[in-house]
Amino acid sequence: MSSDQYCFIGLKAMIVKDGKILVLSDPQMGADLPGGKIQEGETNLAKALKREVKEETGLVISVGNPFFVWMFTIPTDVNHRSAGKKIFSVAFACTYISGDVKLSPEHDSFVWVDQTNYKQYVEGSNFKKAFDIYFKHQ
Repeated sequence: MSSDQYCFIGLKAMIVKDGKILVLSDPQMGADLPGGKIQEGETNLAKALKREVKEETGLVISVGNPFFVWMFTIPTDVNHRSAGKKIFSVAFACTYISGDVKLSPEHDSFVWVDQTNYKQYVEGSNFKKAFDIYFKHQ
């Protein structure tokens, strides 16, 4: 029997605006989706994800259903505040409500992608499979 594994829970938003999805760039990790880890005491996942998206992008969103889950470990060879942490991530289909993208210091650029060009931005990232599944069902 394997031992219990301690991990963090991460929430990620596939934000749709005019048929495109927001992809952020993390200078340490590459392609990223808006979102982050649940903070101590948070039990409402939709509210936690809305908070993270607002902090990272300035956008207001509505949170739909989760559609993909995955586990990964932040590499230890990067200068990242979560280096070495195991993250159980849940991607939610979300809809843009309002706001202009204003990035937090965690990210250095962004792009809105669609089914025709997403691979060039997320290839090799932890998010590639989530995008594949999302677009397969659109």
